[in-house]
This record gives sequence, structure tokens and C-alpha cells, in this order.
Amino acid sequence: MAAPTEPAVGPGGRRRAGQAPPPGCRTSLSPERLALAAIALADAEGLAAVSMRRLAASLGVGTMTLYYHVRDKDELLDLMWNEFLGGHLLDDIPADWRTALTEIARRIRQSFQRHPWALGVAVRPALGPNKLRYLEQYLTVASRITDDPDEQLRIIHSVSDLVVGCTLRELGGQAYRDPDEPAGEHADGPAPLLEPQPGFDAIVAAEELPRLRSLQTAGCRLLTPRFEQALGWLLDGIEAAHPGARQASPRSVEAATPAPDLVGTAATTRMLPKKGA
Repeated sequence: MAAPTEPAVGPGGRRRAGQAPPPGCRTSLSPERLALAAIALADAEGLAAVSMRRLAASLGVGTMTLYYHVRDKDELLDLMWNEFLGGHLLDDIPADWRTALTEIARRIRQSFQRHPWALGVAVRPALGPNKLRYLEQYLTVASRITDDPDEQLRIIHSVSDLVVGCTLRELGGQAYRDPDEPAGEHADGPAPLLEPQPGFDAIVAAEELPRLRSLQTAGCRLLTPRFEQALGWLLDGIEAAHPGARQASPRSVEAATPAPDLVGTAATTRMLPKKGA
């Protein structure tokens, strides 16, 4: 029987169950291609710019053609999130749990920095294959610290919360930075001297806030990178709470540098932890 010329969709643009795409759609489009195109659009213009119409235009297909592959925008967001999480999977999980958590945390932070829109979908309940692999990777490391499943979850949530919180603050700071300051300046290095806003002195004096005044008087600056220091403190706390955690000979972890290929390189299927890691 000949394939229909228009997608069979139900109310609200949802594809009817069992409706197969035309042969041409099967070869030209795929969930991965849709996710990567939508990610590129979100990177360039923000998550609000991602719509079925805009995505179809970027792919050079009709809007209705997309409904052969995704039911709606919610399913598209799930595909984007799954592809994004593929960039968080390590090829090899270090044997030492501190090294492993450090590498995972840095990888996540770098991904969020390059793709800020992902913070807007991070709380989605979607369980794509890469999210499950990502959780398995995280739990593999946490299991080297404790056998208690509840404690393992608390550990990985604490690390993830730190990453998200630091990234939100960094991105917020970039949004309000001095327009004459180059992008990325002081993103995770020593901060410039404290530059109070106009009226700072008067407000501090009127409100009797001597601690804040001392910051300016001392010429306060951050002496160490904020994220790395906070992560170190968190890992110290985890180690103190679990003195029996298994130790391994850690390999050296150099300061993180953003890798350009964490997302957008067929991460959906190829980036898996190796067996036995």
C-alpha cells in the first residue's frame, strides 16, 4: 500500500499510533539528527526559539514531516536532553573515586557552560538511554564510597547540585558583566578586585555592615577558582563522612579545559562506559 502523502496525526499534532513514515523520511531523518539540529538552534538562539516549525526549516523539510519522527515538542526536548547527556559519559571511569567524581563534575559543568539552555530542561523526568547510562556511571563511582544505595544517591545529588549551582552563578555573572570585558574572562580563574556598585559605601555605612566594608578595604579577590575550591571542599566532606571508602592510586587530574566535542558527535550511541570500568 502506498505511503500517505501527509502524516496521519491526531489532535494537537500527535502522530497516530502505528503510522509509519514514508521511505524517504526513514533515511533522511533520525532521532539523533533531529536532536542535534534542535541543539544547534537552542545554542544559537535559546530554548524558546526551538519549535517544530523552526526545526523543520533548519532541516529543509515540511513541518508535518517531523511528526513522523516525534509526537510533539515534549518528545523533541527528550531527544535533546538524551543527546546532551551523552556528552557526560566518560570513555573510562577512573579507579579512584575522587578522580572519577572530579572528572564527571567537570564534564557536566563544561557541557552546561556551552549549552546553557540545558539548565531549563534538567529537571525533566525523561528517562532516555543516555540518562540511564549517566546514572549508572555515577552510581558506579558512588558504590566505591559506600554500599548504601540511599547514601549513593545523596552523594551524586550533592555533586550535581554543586555543578548546577556554580554554573547558574557563572552564567548569571556573564549575563551582567561589563560589556567591555571579553567573554569568558575570569570564568573560573582569579576574580578581579571587588568593584562595588554605585552607592555601595553609603548603603554599607547606613546599614552598619562592617564585614562588607572590609571586603573593599582589603581589596578582596578570589584567590582560587571558585568551582574547583567548592568541589574540593565537597569531596573532602564526602571522604570525612566515609573514612572506609575504597582508595585507588589516582591518576593526575589536570585543570579542566573545555573540549569542543562533548555534544553533537553521535553521543547517543557511541559514548558508553567500557565494561569493567
